[in-house]
Amino acid sequence: MQKHRYIKYGLWLSEEENQELQKICDRTGMSRATVLRRMIMGRPIKERPNADFISLMDAVDRIGVNFNQMVRKVNATGVASESDLREAKHTYQRVLNLMREWEKTWL
Repeated sequence: MQKHRYIKYGLWLSEEENQELQKICDRTGMSRATVLRRMIMGRPIKERPNADFISLMDAVDRIGVNFNQMVRKVNATGVASESDLREAKHTYQRVLNLMREWEKTWL
């Protein structure tokens, strides 16, 4: 439900403060008013995921499905072969590499 807002505030910002506020708005996709209201109320301000992050999550999900299949096989047989361990290490490296590549585009 929308709250009725009837109190108006004027706010003067320095150029630096304005730039920082605009950066937050750009990263979150929220308006300045929404960002300021969330700050006042102590509510979290979350960044909007970029396309690279969404692609990363899809790739990690696919890797996770493959990894889960491997773990089920090991649990069913009670034995982890050398190739299973190599594949697990390779899977871990793929996830780590994907995260490092994403980090370069986002941070």
